[in-house]
Amino acid sequence: MAIAREELIRILAEADPVGLIADGAAPDAYAAEADEILALRGVPTLTEITGVFAVSFSEPGACPRETARWIAQQMTGLG
Repeated sequence: MAIAREELIRILAEADPVGLIADGAAPDAYAAEADEILALRGVPTLTEITGVFAVSFSEPGACPRETARWIAQQMTGLG
């Protein structure tokens, strides 16, 4: 996957799956999740993306599938 870390952080901040940015967090609040997604092999699946957020925030529904779909589309340039 050829997406820059900074670009993925921007995409995750725009998606704001758990509302960190809306609550006033810094734009790089999802940097750890970006790193986890970038560590995945190939294009991440929706399950992998939702799984990263579920583990990171200890909440299975932290990132809804529709949000994960949007993130994946943005990552692949289809959004």
